[in-house]
Amino acid sequence: MRAALAADRLYALSIRPQEWDGLREHARLALRWGPLADDRATPARRHWFLLVVECRVILPAGDPLATQHPDGMEVLRCGWEAELEVPVDLPATAVESEDGVEGLLGKIAGVVNDVAGRAGVGELLTPEIVRALHRGGLKSADRAD
Repeated sequence: MRAALAADRLYALSIRPQEWDGLREHARLALRWGPLADDRATPARRHWFLLVVECRVILPAGDPLATQHPDGMEVLRCGWEAELEVPVDLPATAVESEDGVEGLLGKIAGVVNDVAGRAGVGELLTPEIVRALHRGGLKSADRAD
């Protein structure tokens, strides 16, 4: 069943804008979306979901930090919480929740770009990146836990 967005808020933010900016061409973005629940099978009218955007940069081979970060250095982890409401009690697994993800991505981009601007860095999450991430990056298998 389709859910209506009742509220949304920034959940958490960890960002290293200068490092990301300096290694943009080596950046790898990932997106996760899923319910925040102790028991996903418990029926309720309100459900909380979390959208997480992460970015890792793959460090060049000669970089002294490359051996410490073989999977890349995390330069962004941002979570945005969405409170969704349905008209009847349903378990989180029965809620169609992905309709508003692009709008929430836009909010994450706004926060990330604001912090980047304050750090003297240009826009890190452009509208094109947000659209591409939304089109190809929504991983909803076992969600954002």
